[in-house]
Amino acid sequence: MSVLSNSTHLNITNNTSKFIEITLSVDQQSSFRIQHSSQHVMEIPRQQAEHTSYASWFVDTATSWTRGKSMDTVKINMPPKETIQCDVSCSGALEFNTAIKERKSMEHTSGSLCIPPENQGCELHIIYIEEKGLGYTVSGDVAIGLADLAAHTIFVNSIVKSMDGHVIDIEDNIPSMCKLSI
Repeated sequence: MSVLSNSTHLNITNNTSKFIEITLSVDQQSSFRIQHSSQHVMEIPRQQAEHTSYASWFVDTATSWTRGKSMDTVKINMPPKETIQCDVSCSGALEFNTAIKERKSMEHTSGSLCIPPENQGCELHIIYIEEKGLGYTVSGDVAIGLADLAAHTIFVNSIVKSMDGHVIDIEDNIPSMCKLSI
């Protein structure tokens, strides 16, 4: 974990046809600060510490006003085809946990994306895309033809790009998935 705080502007885009829930946190139980103007972002602030002096209270208040409150986690409820912009300041790796929220879905597996500090400090575009996987019959076997199709697997992958369009290769990038009834 770095001592210096990175300020990263994020454009988070849900290009899927599914509602997804993204939980943003920072590694090593450190806090982070976020500024946004979206109604889809739910902040879960860190518990306030008691200030030992007026100077400590003043610094914390000024930082909260200019960079946002100190957060433990943030939940982002992303509707389909939506983009959210926010500024995040932190000193650790940003961790995004993703879950597909769909009424007719089952067998969910959460996805994760970890953006290390060396990829922060600039504008990043995180794009969530949808891919369809195998189809299944009513009995749970793999469907051979479309006539027997009762459910199929949906994957939501994340791509991280710099604002000039270059894809940033992130090693800790696991897609979320679920089985969707048709």
